[in-house]
Amino acid sequence: MALKLHELTNDEDLISVLEVGHEAYGNPYNGVWQITTGSSREECYTRLLSWHKNDPSSHWVFVTDEATGEVIGGTLWKIFETNPYATPMPAPTIYWLPEVITYCFVHSSHRGRGAASLMLKWGTDKADELRLEAFVESTDIARKAYERHGFNVIHDLDIDAHMDNPSEEFSAMREKLGCPMHGWFMKRDPVSS
Repeated sequence: MALKLHELTNDEDLISVLEVGHEAYGNPYNGVWQITTGSSREECYTRLLSWHKNDPSSHWVFVTDEATGEVIGGTLWKIFETNPYATPMPAPTIYWLPEVITYCFVHSSHRGRGAASLMLKWGTDKADELRLEAFVESTDIARKAYERHGFNVIHDLDIDAHMDNPSEEFSAMREKLGCPMHGWFMKRDPVSS
Protein backbone atom coordinates (compact mmCIF):
# COMPACT_ATOMS: atom_id res chain seq x y z
CA MET A 1 0.00 0.00 0.00
CA ALA A 2 1.43 3.37 -1.08
CA LEU A 3 1.72 6.33 1.27
CA LYS A 4 1.27 9.99 0.34
CA LEU A 5 2.63 13.08 2.11
CA HIS A 6 0.43 16.20 2.38
CA GLU A 7 0.81 19.70 3.75
CA LEU A 8 -2.17 20.88 5.81
CA THR A 9 -4.50 23.13 3.80
CA ASN A 10 -7.81 23.02 5.69
CA ASP A 11 -9.21 22.82 9.21
CA GLU A 12 -10.91 19.45 8.73
CA ASP A 13 -7.64 17.72 7.91
CA LEU A 14 -6.11 18.91 11.19
CA ILE A 15 -8.98 17.29 13.09
CA SER A 16 -8.28 13.98 11.29
CA VAL A 17 -4.56 14.33 11.98
CA LEU A 18 -5.11 15.02 15.68
CA GLU A 19 -7.44 12.02 16.00
CA VAL A 20 -4.47 9.90 14.88
CA GLY A 21 -2.30 11.77 17.41
CA HIS A 22 -4.63 10.80 20.24
CA GLU A 23 -4.47 7.14 19.20
CA ALA A 24 -0.72 7.12 18.54
CA TYR A 25 0.20 8.83 21.81
CA GLY A 26 -2.14 6.52 23.69
CA ASN A 27 -0.40 3.41 22.33
CA PRO A 28 2.04 3.45 24.02
CA TYR A 29 0.87 6.03 26.51
CA ASN A 30 2.72 9.36 26.25
CA GLY A 31 2.31 11.56 29.32
CA VAL A 32 3.62 14.70 27.58
CA TRP A 33 0.86 14.48 24.94
CA GLN A 34 -1.69 14.02 27.71
CA ILE A 35 -0.44 17.18 29.46
CA THR A 36 -0.44 19.30 26.31
CA THR A 37 -3.82 18.25 24.94
CA GLY A 38 -5.83 19.98 27.66
CA SER A 39 -9.06 18.91 29.27
CA SER A 40 -10.86 17.66 26.13
CA ARG A 41 -10.29 16.78 22.50
CA GLU A 42 -12.39 19.78 21.42
CA GLU A 43 -10.17 22.09 23.46
CA CYS A 44 -7.09 20.46 21.94
CA TYR A 45 -8.37 20.88 18.36
CA THR A 46 -9.43 24.48 18.92
CA ARG A 47 -6.12 25.46 20.54
CA LEU A 48 -3.85 23.70 18.04
CA LEU A 49 -5.84 25.06 15.09
CA SER A 50 -5.61 28.58 16.52
CA TRP A 51 -1.86 28.21 17.08
CA HIS A 52 -1.41 26.92 13.54
CA LYS A 53 -3.44 29.70 11.90
CA ASN A 54 -1.76 32.45 13.93
CA ASP A 55 1.81 31.22 13.73
CA PRO A 56 3.65 31.63 10.42
CA SER A 57 6.31 29.16 11.61
CA SER A 58 3.71 26.36 11.93
CA HIS A 59 3.79 23.68 9.22
CA TRP A 60 1.67 20.55 9.70
CA VAL A 61 2.40 17.66 7.34
CA PHE A 62 0.59 14.35 7.36
CA VAL A 63 0.58 11.01 5.60
CA THR A 64 -2.35 9.10 4.16
CA ASP A 65 -2.67 5.52 2.98
CA GLU A 66 -3.50 5.95 -0.72
CA ALA A 67 -5.58 2.77 -0.85
CA THR A 68 -7.98 3.94 1.87
CA GLY A 69 -7.46 7.72 2.04
CA GLU A 70 -7.00 7.27 5.78
CA VAL A 71 -4.73 9.67 7.69
CA ILE A 72 -2.07 7.54 9.40
CA GLY A 73 0.41 10.07 10.82
CA GLY A 74 1.17 13.73 11.41
CA THR A 75 4.06 16.02 12.25
CA LEU A 76 4.18 19.65 13.32
CA TRP A 77 7.32 21.38 12.07
CA LYS A 78 8.11 24.86 13.41
CA ILE A 79 10.37 26.61 10.89
CA PHE A 80 12.05 29.78 12.15
CA GLU A 81 14.21 31.60 9.60
CA THR A 82 15.30 34.05 12.31
CA ASN A 83 16.00 33.49 16.01
CA PRO A 84 12.61 33.27 17.77
CA TYR A 85 14.29 33.97 21.13
CA ALA A 86 16.08 37.21 20.12
CA THR A 87 13.40 39.13 22.04
CA PRO A 88 12.64 37.57 25.43
CA MET A 89 9.11 36.27 25.75
CA PRO A 90 7.08 36.74 28.93
CA ALA A 91 6.63 33.63 31.05
CA PRO A 92 3.38 31.86 30.13
CA THR A 93 0.62 31.75 32.73
CA ILE A 94 -1.05 28.63 31.39
CA TYR A 95 -1.54 25.12 32.69
CA TRP A 96 -0.32 23.36 29.54
CA LEU A 97 3.08 23.51 27.91
CA PRO A 98 3.55 26.06 25.13
CA GLU A 99 3.66 25.04 21.50
CA VAL A 100 7.43 24.61 21.38
CA ILE A 101 6.91 20.84 21.33
CA THR A 102 7.04 19.33 17.84
CA TYR A 103 4.65 16.44 17.37
CA CYS A 104 5.47 13.42 15.22
CA PHE A 105 3.15 10.44 15.41
CA VAL A 106 1.92 7.46 13.42
CA HIS A 107 -1.19 5.40 14.13
CA SER A 108 -0.15 2.23 15.95
CA SER A 109 -1.56 -0.06 13.24
CA HIS A 110 0.50 1.67 10.53
CA ARG A 111 3.92 1.86 12.15
CA GLY A 112 6.92 0.50 10.26
CA ARG A 113 5.55 1.49 6.82
CA GLY A 114 7.65 4.64 6.36
CA ALA A 115 5.13 7.36 7.29
CA ALA A 116 7.41 8.92 9.92
CA SER A 117 10.30 8.90 7.48
CA LEU A 118 8.22 10.77 4.86
CA MET A 119 7.30 13.46 7.39
CA LEU A 120 10.82 13.74 8.82
CA LYS A 121 12.32 13.98 5.33
CA TRP A 122 9.95 16.84 4.48
CA GLY A 123 11.22 18.87 7.44
CA THR A 124 14.89 17.97 7.15
CA ASP A 125 14.82 18.84 3.43
CA LYS A 126 13.38 22.26 4.36
CA ALA A 127 16.05 22.71 7.03
CA ASP A 128 18.79 21.83 4.54
CA GLU A 129 17.34 24.16 1.90
CA LEU A 130 17.20 27.05 4.39
CA ARG A 131 20.52 26.05 6.05
CA LEU A 132 18.84 25.74 9.46
CA GLU A 133 19.62 23.55 12.44
CA ALA A 134 16.73 21.33 13.52
CA PHE A 135 15.87 20.41 17.11
CA VAL A 136 13.48 17.89 18.63
CA GLU A 137 12.55 16.61 22.06
CA SER A 138 12.25 12.87 21.54
CA THR A 139 10.84 10.00 23.52
CA ASP A 140 12.92 6.86 24.00
CA ILE A 141 10.72 5.09 21.44
CA ALA A 142 11.25 7.69 18.67
CA ARG A 143 14.96 8.31 19.21
CA LYS A 144 16.17 5.80 16.58
CA ALA A 145 13.86 7.27 13.91
CA TYR A 146 15.30 10.72 14.51
CA GLU A 147 18.85 9.35 14.49
CA ARG A 148 18.20 7.78 11.06
CA HIS A 149 17.40 11.31 9.84
CA GLY A 150 20.61 12.86 11.15
CA PHE A 151 19.57 13.98 14.63
CA ASN A 152 22.09 13.51 17.42
CA VAL A 153 21.50 13.49 21.16
CA ILE A 154 22.63 16.68 22.87
CA HIS A 155 21.21 15.97 26.30
CA ASP A 156 18.82 13.61 27.99
CA LEU A 157 15.59 14.96 29.48
CA ASP A 158 13.70 13.96 32.58
CA ILE A 159 10.29 15.50 33.03
CA ASP A 160 8.79 15.16 36.45
CA ALA A 161 6.18 16.74 38.65
CA HIS A 162 7.14 16.95 42.28
CA MET A 163 5.84 18.67 45.39
CA ASP A 164 6.32 18.28 49.10
CA ASN A 165 3.44 16.47 50.78
CA PRO A 166 1.50 15.73 47.58
CA SER A 167 -2.21 15.02 47.69
CA GLU A 168 -3.51 11.60 46.68
CA GLU A 169 -4.92 13.18 43.51
CA PHE A 170 -1.52 14.70 42.61
CA SER A 171 0.26 11.40 43.25
CA ALA A 172 -2.29 9.49 41.16
CA MET A 173 -1.92 11.93 38.25
CA ARG A 174 1.88 11.80 38.48
CA GLU A 175 1.73 8.01 38.29
CA LYS A 176 -0.82 8.06 35.44
CA LEU A 177 1.44 10.37 33.39
CA GLY A 178 4.37 8.02 33.91
CA CYS A 179 6.55 10.49 35.80
CA PRO A 180 9.39 10.78 35.66
CA MET A 181 9.21 10.77 31.87
CA HIS A 182 12.50 10.25 30.07
CA GLY A 183 13.45 11.63 26.68
CA TRP A 184 16.18 13.19 24.58
CA PHE A 185 16.96 16.67 23.31
CA MET A 186 18.34 16.16 19.80
CA LYS A 187 19.89 18.39 17.15
CA ARG A 188 20.48 18.03 13.40
CA ASP A 189 22.87 20.28 11.51
CA PRO A 190 21.96 21.20 7.92
CA VAL A 191 23.44 18.97 5.24
CA SER A 192 24.89 20.46 2.04
CA SER A 193 23.75 19.11 -1.29
